Amino acid sequence: MKTRFNYDTIIIIALFSFFSMKIASLFVHQDLWWDSSVYANMGKYLYSFGKSGLWEASRPLIWPLMLGFLWKIGIDFIFFGKLLVILFSLGCSVMTYLISSHLFSKKTAFYSALLFTFSPTFFLFNNILYSDIPSTFFLLIGVYFFIKKKHNYAGLFFGISFMTRFFQIFFIFPVLLSYAYQIYKKKINIDKLVIFLLFFLIPVAPFLLFNLYLYKNPFYPFILQSFMTKYTGWIFYQPSYFYLVSLIKENLLAVFLLAGFYIVIKKGNFQKKFILTVFIAPFILYNLSKHKEMRLLMPLFPFFYILVSAGMLYFAGLFKKNKNIILALLLLLWLAQTATQLRFDRYEDSLDAFYNYAGSIKTNDGIWISNPSFIIFSDKKAEELMYYPLYDSKKAKELQAKADRANNVMINTCDILPCPPDDNKCLDETDKLIGLLSQKLKLRYNMEKNKCKYLIFEK
Repeated sequence: MKTRFNYDTIIIIALFSFFSMKIASLFVHQDLWWDSSVYANMGKYLYSFGKSGLWEASRPLIWPLMLGFLWKIGIDFIFFGKLLVILFSLGCSVMTYLISSHLFSKKTAFYSALLFTFSPTFFLFNNILYSDIPSTFFLLIGVYFFIKKKHNYAGLFFGISFMTRFFQIFFIFPVLLSYAYQIYKKKINIDKLVIFLLFFLIPVAPFLLFNLYLYKNPFYPFILQSFMTKYTGWIFYQPSYFYLVSLIKENLLAVFLLAGFYIVIKKGNFQKKFILTVFIAPFILYNLSKHKEMRLLMPLFPFFYILVSAGMLYFAGLFKKNKNIILALLLLLWLAQTATQLRFDRYEDSLDAFYNYAGSIKTNDGIWISNPSFIIFSDKKAEELMYYPLYDSKKAKELQAKADRANNVMINTCDILPCPPDDNKCLDETDKLIGLLSQKLKLRYNMEKNKCKYLIFEK
């Protein structure tokens, strides 16, 4: 009881410190990141029935619904949205602690939650309005119920996680393999899998029906997302070793991941091996993708640090009487490395001219934007997303053909450029597009900053 009390108390103090720091970060100036504006504007679009905001068909809807609800009830949806992300972040840390303590020990759980909570990427993104952290929270609840053999709740929260971020589908594969193995070994009946799938469909089925009504194809958003994954984001292309090197740069204790693999494979029960599979399967898929960003690993971090902590404690245990000294030294090493990397979001987009202009627009028709943030502080609706789903020479030609329908056009050329590397006609078509807009509309604003041209046209 004493050990339990100590570790529970210490992690509560650590999480309270984290919460206090993140609350303070809400009062540090920060502009919205690209996807944050997309989700918030999609929320406006949903609750206004298409009269405000914008629509991107390739996005799931749970996070926009949450942010849109805050907008609909008339409160500061950006401030309270960030607060909501912080609360989800705390939930992720708590769930990491609970999963780890169930599978290993309170000591392992303490280190898992501590290393996860103060990992630099997680710390930066847990008040940014991205779907990564909310979807990770729901994923962790699903995993927790799965290892607790609550198949109905596990399926439900896996489904909610998937409907918050499509890429969480990667975590379904290890779950299905686990069910298949247990059914084959006659450890469970197939009805458990059926229950899991039925509850998984509770949040998914309405989305499929919505797509069928809207696009005549229930899988259209997934097809579109697959297209965008393949043909966009080349500026984020990284070599195959990017994640391995970056994880070590964030935390040198990552080297104990191999020891974690060893202890789970050699001595772990089925549930521990399941956690190992939940980490490895998506990690391989993320490494195979050319588009690599550390934030994309967010849902993997809890399982990564559970395995790292188990491996670190196993390593320290090899020193027997001196194991506490070894652990203390490792913790000091972690503190020295991490303290220099933790930072608040201070993103500055320099888009104030666009914000001010969007608020002055009288009409709600014919608004074209190259950046979803342009209309975030207004209730205007974007009729044309110049960047979406892919800006290339074909998109530029399509916009040229629609130029007569444009009333207000806001462009930051760095939002649509550079063109796809293999599209040789894109720059010429972009010049034609801007020239055509200059002929048909008045140039209201023209500025260049850091090789980006800021242009505002209006009728």
